[in-house]
Amino acid sequence: MNDSGTRSCICRTGKRIAGMVALLLLAACTESALFAVNSLARTDNFALVEDIAYGRHPMNRLDMYLPGQDQAPRATVVFFYGGCWGGCETKNKEHYVFVAQALTSHGYAVVIPDYRRYPEVKFDRIIDDARRAVEWLKANGTEYGADSDAIFLMGHSSGAHLGAMLTLNEDYLSPETYQSLKGFIGLAGPYDFLPFTEAYQKAVFGPEEKYPASQPVNFVQGTEPPLLLLYGNNDATVKPINIKSLSDKVRGAAGCVETRLYDDLDHIDLLAALALPLQGMEPVLPDIIEFIGYYAQPYAACKTVLTHG
Repeated sequence: MNDSGTRSCICRTGKRIAGMVALLLLAACTESALFAVNSLARTDNFALVEDIAYGRHPMNRLDMYLPGQDQAPRATVVFFYGGCWGGCETKNKEHYVFVAQALTSHGYAVVIPDYRRYPEVKFDRIIDDARRAVEWLKANGTEYGADSDAIFLMGHSSGAHLGAMLTLNEDYLSPETYQSLKGFIGLAGPYDFLPFTEAYQKAVFGPEEKYPASQPVNFVQGTEPPLLLLYGNNDATVKPINIKSLSDKVRGAAGCVETRLYDDLDHIDLLAALALPLQGMEPVLPDIIEFIGYYAQPYAACKTVLTHG
């Protein structure tokens, strides 16, 4: 190997080591790690409109990110963050700048809403806030430069659950808004998680007779927008049955679903792969961008794609 080849090899190895270190820090969810990746994300070229009210409650605020260089957004992604619906430590919208950067860098507008959480409220209020945020985008997004006619819902963990519920249960959104949904991207989402194993889950989704209505898998009809379900095979938080059960149910109903499994990622790694230092280490972001790019096209037909990792 010549000197230039040696230097190239060393450089690639160094970047991978640096990326692994960043991944470990972000996986720990430390404030300093989030500050670092979000500070890096803010150096990119996008426009941010902060704290837009979509409802009356103080938590009914959203941030909108628009692609830079006067690009017309190709579509708009609404991202719901996780945190056990409030049952475990939950961050706020300001902590997910890195998610917005990942998507705006490819020409997509991004909306990240805050929403009320347990123990202040139970699931009916939580999902209503999520619904209101999407309805706000449909009614007002074009005034800010976003595309309100090509909307993708995306979420991580319990945020993926919220996005899946809005995508699969047509009763939540108005018919006009639902028609604008072009797809759903779920990162490590719980979609079929009865019986509940945590006390807070019973409180969030109770009373008991309401439990089945909390499961996205129970609302599959085969006519819902396309789904992209992502899962890290090292995930010890959300069981793999969730992605298998939902994808099997959608396929069984002749619906449109793609799944991606990643051997080296766990529950947090999957989301962390969207951060700038890590975007080239795993194909999480390319898989998402490919999905959005395809289904943002008018009249895009369902692709037949097998599960892969």
